[in-house]
Amino acid sequence: MLSIPTLLAFVVLCAVGIPVTRYFLDPKGLRKYPSAGLSGITSLWSMWHNRKMKRFMAIHEAHQRLGPIVRVEPNHLSFSSPEAFSDIYSHSATNILKDVFYDAIAGPFRSSGNTRSREEHTRKRRTIASSFSPKGVAEYEGYVIKAVQSLLDRLEKLQAQCGDNGFNATPWIHMFTFDAIGDVVFGNSFNFLENGNDTCTAETPEGKQYQVEAIASFLGGVKFANNVGYLGTDLAKWLKKNILYCSYGAKMGANFSNMSIYRIRRREEIPEETAPHDIWSRVMAANRKPGGYVMPFGELIAESNSLLNAGNDTIGSALTSLMYHLARNQAAQKKLQEEIISAFPPGVQVCSNDAVKDIQYLRNCIDEALRERPPVGIGLPRITPPQGCVIAGQKIPGNTTVSVPTWSVHHDPDLFPDPFEFKPERWTDEKQLPALKKFCLPFSTGGRACVGRNLAYMELQIAVASIFNQFHVELVDPNAELDTLEWFNSSPGELWVKVTPRLSIAL
Repeated sequence: MLSIPTLLAFVVLCAVGIPVTRYFLDPKGLRKYPSAGLSGITSLWSMWHNRKMKRFMAIHEAHQRLGPIVRVEPNHLSFSSPEAFSDIYSHSATNILKDVFYDAIAGPFRSSGNTRSREEHTRKRRTIASSFSPKGVAEYEGYVIKAVQSLLDRLEKLQAQCGDNGFNATPWIHMFTFDAIGDVVFGNSFNFLENGNDTCTAETPEGKQYQVEAIASFLGGVKFANNVGYLGTDLAKWLKKNILYCSYGAKMGANFSNMSIYRIRRREEIPEETAPHDIWSRVMAANRKPGGYVMPFGELIAESNSLLNAGNDTIGSALTSLMYHLARNQAAQKKLQEEIISAFPPGVQVCSNDAVKDIQYLRNCIDEALRERPPVGIGLPRITPPQGCVIAGQKIPGNTTVSVPTWSVHHDPDLFPDPFEFKPERWTDEKQLPALKKFCLPFSTGGRACVGRNLAYMELQIAVASIFNQFHVELVDPNAELDTLEWFNSSPGELWVKVTPRLSIAL
C-alpha cells in the first residue's frame, strides 16, 4: 500500500508533468504563439491576474511585449489586431460560438447573456429586443428622468454635507443605475438614492425575506462567478455544489438572485390591467402567449439577473468614467456646459433625451469615455468550430478558445493617437473617424452584442447633461487616477469629487 507522502508526490507529479508534456507534444500546434509567462502550460497565469482583478491590463501588457497574438492559457489565444474583431464576433462568424467558460459561470438556468446556444439566444433575445429598440427605450424615459432627478438631489445633499472635503461618487452612481434599472425592468425603483443607502429586500425560493446590500451582493457574486469560470466547467460546477456554496462570493451571488426573486414575485402580484409599462411586461406577455415557450421560474430569475447586471454596472461604469474625465479636464467640462445650456429652459433641472441627443459634443464625450474605459475590457471568449477557422490571417485549430481584448484595441496607438488621453475632439477628426466607427466597440459587435446599447446612451445623455448643467465638478485631488477593477465588467474604483452648484460660480 502506498504511503500518503508517496500518493501526494504522485499527484504533484501528475499535476506538473501532464501540462508540461502536453505543452511539448503540442497536439494543436499552438506553441508557435508566444506565451505570457507560463500561460502556455497552465491557466494559473490567467487565474492569478483575474484574482488581482487586473487581467485585462496583464493581457494588454503581454500584447505590448509579445505581439498581436498571445497564448494566455494553454488552449486560449488572444488577438489584439482589430481585424480579428470581425473574424470572431461579427454576424458572419456564425460558426464561432461562446466558449465553455460560460458553462462554468452559469447556474442551472441560462440567461440571454450566458447561453451558448444560438437557438436559445435567438428565442430569448426576441422576447426583449423590442424593449431596447429606440422606440421601446423612449417609453422608459420617464423612469430615467426620475432617477436622474434623485441623483441631482443626492449630489446637492452631499455637497452641503461634505463641502470642500468632497465625497466618493462611485457608490452613489451605482445606486442611481440600480434605481433606474429597477424601474425600467420592473416598474419599481429600488429608491436607493432617496433612502441614502443600497439596502433592499431579497427573498429565498422558499419565501423567506431578508435585507441585503445590493452593491456588495452584485459585485461579490460577479467576482465569484468570474473566478470559478477559469477552473473549467466540470471542476467549477463540482466545487460550487460541494465546497464553494458556503463561500462569501457564493452567498453574495445568492443574495443577488434572491433580490430578483423578490422583484419578480412582487411584480407578478400586480394585475395585468394595472401593471406598469416595463420590460417585465414583455417577458410575461411572451410567457402567456398560446403555444409559445413558457420560461420556468429559474429561467426568469436568470433573465432578471442578466438585466439588472447589465443595466446597472455597464452604465454606472461609463458614468463614473465620464465624471472623472470631465472633472479632470476642465476645458472639456466648460465646453460641454456651453453646448448643453440651450437644452435647459428656466427652472428645468433634468432634460429630455430629445433635447440633448443631437448635441455633438455631448455624444463625443460619451463615446470617448466608452473608448478610453470600455465597460468590458477583457476579450469575450469564443471557441473555434471543430474544423478550425481563419482569424486575422492565421489558420486556428478547432476547439480553441479565442478572444479580442477590447481594452487593447481601444488603446492601440496606430488606431487612436494618444490612446490613454481623453480627447472628445477625436470624434470629429476626419482622419480618426473611420477607425473610431469601425474599431471602437464598447458594446461588442455581431449577434451577441449588448442589446441595451440604446438604453445606455439615453441614460448617459440625460444624466451627463443634467449633472454638468447643474454642477461644476472637480477632483478632490487634481492628480488622482481612477482605478479600474475587473470583476467581469470593468468597474471603477473610488472617485472623490466635490461639486458646486453652477448658479454660484462664474460661468
